[in-house]
Amino acid sequence: MRSLKSVFFNDEVFAHPTEGVWGLGCNPFSLKAVENLFELKKRPKNKAVIVLAGNKNHLKPFIENLTQSEKKDLYEKWPGPHTWLIPALDSIPKWLKGDTGMVALRLSSHPDVINITNELNSPICSTSANLSGEETAKNKEEINKIFGPDLYIADGELGKLNKPSSVQELITGKWIRK
Repeated sequence: MRSLKSVFFNDEVFAHPTEGVWGLGCNPFSLKAVENLFELKKRPKNKAVIVLAGNKNHLKPFIENLTQSEKKDLYEKWPGPHTWLIPALDSIPKWLKGDTGMVALRLSSHPDVINITNELNSPICSTSANLSGEETAKNKEEINKIFGPDLYIADGELGKLNKPSSVQELITGKWIRK
């Protein structure tokens, strides 16, 4: 039987629970894995994905360029269901930036996200478990129906949010999704 680690390190996509919706995840540092994610979702490659972590140490390489004040702003809403768009360092893979030059980061408080990212010792790429433009899968049965029975589904349950996380630009404060 496949394990989450084997799926992750073999550039495969997996489904995982989050605070509010089921997500599709993969290794954010693997171009092949992210391409597999976009292909599975039928998503345009210029759209960014979220880098999701349950451990703040996993996000350190992404926030090195921020001032202490900006980091303070991050942690006012972290951990929790809040995604920040921040200017991406040159060292961040281009496939994580989309067209904006920013990277979307979330430090989750969801126990299953914490367990998954700690097991992998890595953040994950995450996007909603749906075909681009369609409704998000609400349970494991819908995930199987949309993506087939071969998609690995990580153990866990959805949180109580009942919607995707909020998204906000850190520098300007502009809300993308409330």
